[in-house]
Amino acid sequence: MSTSAAAEDDDAARQAPAQLALAVELGGIGLWRHDLVADRMHFNTQAMRGLGIAPRPEGLPLDEFLALVHPQDLPRVRASAAAALHSDQPTDLEARYRGADGSWREVLTRRIVQRDADGRALGFVGVAIDITEQRKAEHTLRVERERVAMATRAAGIGTWEFEPASGTAFWDEQMWRLRGIERPADTSSAGQRMDHVHPDDRELIRQAMAEAARNEQPQEYEFRVVWPDGQVRWLASRSIAQRDANGVLRRIGANWDVTDRRAAEAARREREIALGESRAKSRFLARMSHELRTPLNAVLGFAQLLMDDETGPDAASALRRRRLEHVRSAGRELLALVDDVLDLARLEGGEIGIARQPVALAPLVAEALAMVQPLALAQRLQIRTGDLAHAVLGDALRLRQVLLTVLSNAVRTSRDGGRVSIDAEVDGAATAEARVVLRVSDSGPGMTAAQLAQLFQPFSRLHADAERGDGSGVGLAVAKALVEHMGASIAARSEPGAGSTVEIRLVPAPPMAAWSVEASAPAAASSPEPATRRRRILYIEDNPVNALIIRELVARRIDLELDVAADGTSGVARALSWLPELILLDMQLPDFDGIEVMRRLHAAPETAATPVIA
Repeated sequence: MSTSAAAEDDDAARQAPAQLALAVELGGIGLWRHDLVADRMHFNTQAMRGLGIAPRPEGLPLDEFLALVHPQDLPRVRASAAAALHSDQPTDLEARYRGADGSWREVLTRRIVQRDADGRALGFVGVAIDITEQRKAEHTLRVERERVAMATRAAGIGTWEFEPASGTAFWDEQMWRLRGIERPADTSSAGQRMDHVHPDDRELIRQAMAEAARNEQPQEYEFRVVWPDGQVRWLASRSIAQRDANGVLRRIGANWDVTDRRAAEAARREREIALGESRAKSRFLARMSHELRTPLNAVLGFAQLLMDDETGPDAASALRRRRLEHVRSAGRELLALVDDVLDLARLEGGEIGIARQPVALAPLVAEALAMVQPLALAQRLQIRTGDLAHAVLGDALRLRQVLLTVLSNAVRTSRDGGRVSIDAEVDGAATAEARVVLRVSDSGPGMTAAQLAQLFQPFSRLHADAERGDGSGVGLAVAKALVEHMGASIAARSEPGAGSTVEIRLVPAPPMAAWSVEASAPAAASSPEPATRRRRILYIEDNPVNALIIRELVARRIDLELDVAADGTSGVARALSWLPELILLDMQLPDFDGIEVMRRLHAAPETAATPVIA
């Protein structure tokens, strides 16, 4: 070896301790030695600084050092030292020590025993590294992972990993719960995972896995799984691609249950379809109503005109009047049937708005009784009314329709010379379930249990009606639907030979003095003033037959003047220029409907208050 080479080796040897000390200092490594003979501890500068110990060349007594150990960790420290005496291998230990600032520090120590030539233990030498920050970071990461895991479990989200190249996959427990089972012992089988997929969706999953191996784009799809009990659930899958340090591609994703969302979407689509069908049905019913009423209007109108013309006292005129009366009666029955069927269809489709406002019963009953009075007189029936001084929540127009239906049935089924009674009482007063019971009783032949069960079914006529051919069998079904739409109920009781009773249980109106019978009764009509001019009626109608009927009827009144407009545009223009006292309006017009005509009439000051009959 040359002199220069030897000199370089000497320099390197002299610099090595300094370099090692620098490395230890920069690495934050504490060096220590436990002299078992003197039972004292010696530390390098880094260790003393961490423990807050002043430099002592003679070392630190063991008991003073052990006082720096956390009391809970002291037994483990003693046990580790005892175990190390019987081993020549390094021994590691993590324990807490009080630091220079008084806080507890997590310290990793590694020791090895030193022995003399005879194998006796002279001491321990070791290193110590402060891992407090590392343990804090690990704890924070663990807490964060547990928080995420808890959140995903609470939300029902399962997580998974998949390596397309090897086909290996990892599923957490929630992934299996989403398939209705607990996590099996062996989860490595791809076939086992595929077994739970709905047979119709397995090809979708295979294509998704193949696509995952070809590109690194995010994936989203939904598929069905079949639980062991047979129920089918919808799951959503979302994943992203990642590469590890070795460049291995893997997918990290999540599954969650979307069955309720899919069901809600299906229900929404069904509602939209149903709404579309309902609107189409409404348009059909409106058109059907119009098309049916137009010829019926002609039949009834001309029958009335012909009857008015038959004034002769001879038998032939009387015969023609009877025949015309049959035509008019049949036309009215057909019109009533059309009205009932259309009302029933609209009610079932939720297309009839029902108001809920206070309605006094007494005047409502009086109006309905007035309409059935001619039939009652023809059958020599007695109609008795009881206490009707009650107010209920309902729709006055529809409640009158219900009353008229029930009363008409009671009158028709009663025997000649019999009676019909109507009264009301409060059931369950002063309770939340209180109801006003409106009761209609008749002295008819009564009904069997089988007939009662069919009473409110469409096209199920009462036996007396069936025998006489009266009624359509739809009215009571409409009445029941109307009553239920008002939050009320209707029922009947009867015995063969003992008559029948129909009870309508209505929600009582809030107590108000304004709803007394006297306040609710219509005011007496004043005597009409002598006409000083002919009153103007405008008829907006595109059907010439309907227009002809109204022309002939109005022509018989010298105090009335009629004008006819064939469409909405000309009708509105004529109303603004002619200013009629009354407008008759057809709802189906060639240019726009009656609703638009009403809107334009109400928007114009000249016709805003003009009464319109549609």
